[in-house]
Amino acid sequence: MILPCRIHQPRSHLRSFPLALLFAAFSLVLQPGRAWSQNAVGSTFEQAGLGWLPAIPIQINAGLDGGYDDNVTLSPSGQGSVFTRENVVLTYTRPGGQTQFFVVGVGRFSQYFDVSGQDETSGNVTMSLTHNFSSRLSFYASVYGTYQNEPNLTSNVGPQNVRSPFFDTVDIFSLTYHWLLRFTTVTSYTFERVYYTSSSNGNSQNGVQNTLAQNRIQNTFSEEFQFSLTSRTVLVGEYRFEAIDYDTAPTNSTTNFLLAGINHNFTEHLMVHVRGGESFRSLENEGTMASPYFEGTLGYVRSNHSLNWTASYGYESPTATGATTTKTWRTGLNLTYDLTSRLSSTTGVYYHHDENQGGTGSTGTQDSFDLSVGLRYTINKRFALHVNYEYDSTSSLGSTPGYSRNRYYAGLSYTY
Repeated sequence: MILPCRIHQPRSHLRSFPLALLFAAFSLVLQPGRAWSQNAVGSTFEQAGLGWLPAIPIQINAGLDGGYDDNVTLSPSGQGSVFTRENVVLTYTRPGGQTQFFVVGVGRFSQYFDVSGQDETSGNVTMSLTHNFSSRLSFYASVYGTYQNEPNLTSNVGPQNVRSPFFDTVDIFSLTYHWLLRFTTVTSYTFERVYYTSSSNGNSQNGVQNTLAQNRIQNTFSEEFQFSLTSRTVLVGEYRFEAIDYDTAPTNSTTNFLLAGINHNFTEHLMVHVRGGESFRSLENEGTMASPYFEGTLGYVRSNHSLNWTASYGYESPTATGATTTKTWRTGLNLTYDLTSRLSSTTGVYYHHDENQGGTGSTGTQDSFDLSVGLRYTINKRFALHVNYEYDSTSSLGSTPGYSRNRYYAGLSYTY
């Protein structure tokens, strides 16, 4: 979903982000324990010899990586460095029953030896909650929050060619009600907060004058009507309203979406979700404009491999300096494959094309591409080795130059 934004006076928007993290943290502490998976039915603490502790479905993974980054500062010429990275991942899950709950928290510290001022401390928290009030009514919540320096090429957060610390949180809340055997409604609300804490991190040569102009709040309200045509096919009609309020930039907007689509399961392993229609965006000082909108998802899951493909086209928040509107074609594919019982592979490919218009700043098109490939070898139930390669690039836009980047790294992880 997408949301428009309006802002008339500066407000303290950042409070919602730590509140979401605080809620996730308290949920992690207070939820009662059940086995996380078939492999974790026995308590982790019992396996460590602490049998007096209760069985708690918590898994902790710690790892150390080392590698080489050939363009740490994301500059056109590139400045390489050897780096190390420490990772800690904590997972809590409570599956089954009336309430299902899941939390994963990631902490990471990266140190670059050959380039000063580029070390990064980052982290993110993801939480999901599903509660069935009755056979007709269910509630779903998803809270995601991250703090990082690296640009995110897979989502519409901010500039793609600058390293700058920022917070981003996306929180979804929805109610599903089955009115009749074939008719269901889904009412949802999505909140997003983007907050950059400084304008850049030592690479102002990339031409991004002020990332603080990206600070905004997005609110999206959606009402979806679903009709089960067959046991495999669901017809969908949806209305969305999005409001975007910027802290300082004069590009507040509201957008209305009128969409129709289908959810279809081709087989028990293959499914597709498609939405399409028209969107109408009203800018605070520049009138109303219309554009087609499309989004789709294809998912395929088997016992030893899975594939997920997503695509979308429509209005997004401008990330180019001075642009007032941006239409984006975005697509991404994730593939996981278990080559043997111990060796598994992952592949991710993301691409997006921006069409920037309006304003007095950067207009024109910009393309970004991201590729990641990894192999993981499980030594035993505690230790695993992995090798990864990452490539990303962004084309130039006006006076802002593009860049390309390669990262090679390997590491060891320990689970307990």
